[in-house]
Amino acid sequence: MSRYEPKAHADAVRTHGALTIGIGWDAPLNTYFAAVHRDNDNIDDEHREILWIGTSYGEIADPKTVIDAIDPFADVDADLAATLHADRLREGHRPRSPWIR
Repeated sequence: MSRYEPKAHADAVRTHGALTIGIGWDAPLNTYFAAVHRDNDNIDDEHREILWIGTSYGEIADPKTVIDAIDPFADVDADLAATLHADRLREGHRPRSPWIR
C-alpha cells in the first residue's frame, strides 16, 4: 500500500479548517484511494470526513480519478499520476477474498 499526503490549498483550509489529505494505491483492495478529513477535534467523527473514495474492491483503476477528486483540496505534484501508477505496478494486487463483497 502506498500513501501520500499532499499539502492542502489555502482556500480549502479557509473553507474547511485544517485538513489531512491522503492518496495512494491499496493492493489488498486493488484500487486507488483518496481521502480528505478535517483535523479538528471539536468536530465529531461523523462530520470529519469530506471525501473518501476507493473503499471497495477494484473501485478505481485510474490514478487520474483520485487526483481529480482531491484537486479542489490539495496541491498535487505533476508527477503524482506516474508515481501512483508505478506503485500499482510494483505492489500489484491481491486476489479478491471471498469475504469481500
